[in-house]
Amino acid sequence: MPWQQPQQAGPVSFRRPPWLVVVLSRWPAPGRCKRRLAHAIHPLAAATIQSRLLVHVLSLIQPLVLEDLVHLHLAVTGAGPKAWRRWLALLGYSTQGTSLHQQGGGNLGCRMARQVRRGLAQHYRGVVLLGSDCLGLETEDLRRALQLLNLGEKPLVLGPAQDGGYWLMGQRCFDACLFSGLPWGTNRVGALTKTRACASGFQVYTLCSRTDVDRLEDLRPWLALTGSRTPHVAPSASLQLPTSEDVHL
Repeated sequence: MPWQQPQQAGPVSFRRPPWLVVVLSRWPAPGRCKRRLAHAIHPLAAATIQSRLLVHVLSLIQPLVLEDLVHLHLAVTGAGPKAWRRWLALLGYSTQGTSLHQQGGGNLGCRMARQVRRGLAQHYRGVVLLGSDCLGLETEDLRRALQLLNLGEKPLVLGPAQDGGYWLMGQRCFDACLFSGLPWGTNRVGALTKTRACASGFQVYTLCSRTDVDRLEDLRPWLALTGSRTPHVAPSASLQLPTSEDVHL
């Protein structure tokens, strides 16, 4: 359901979009991201793929930003916001309208929980967490997640990943059980999160299963598509599919 700013008499006041989309990402430098993929290919190639994946995800959110449906926040680690903005500008991605902050310390659960609590404290209706590892992601996946977040009193939306984790989590209320004491980095995270959510009274909705690009075998389907088609992205984004030249197979 598209968000519309209500008409008001007098001066126009700033209205916050109802949903916050948070993309969590590491600094795409050799040896500092995609470590599992870098074991199979050159670390520089892994970092190149990470940068393309990130710009792809950010660009797919832009249509929703332009509709005033969401605000985009990039939660980063490995470098400061100024360095991130310069780097993204070199790739042709405009960060206008995108906020950037450090993820902060702690394990993945702590860093994710921090983003959700911050977003809800800022009076967004709900928060959607996204990684930057899913090349198959489409704008319509995000629209569907927002539609599902409108259902019920306590919805939770999960985008399951084929490795047992998830590529998206959306919620309208915070519950620490979704972030603490989970075996991060294992194939049990998604199932345990869903079990805990149901036990805590969430209405759990799932999107389609997608593959995160973490290992060489995850990358092979995209290499097969090189030269045949390119995912839809905003015109300002300089995204290309990973090629065999990138991974030096």
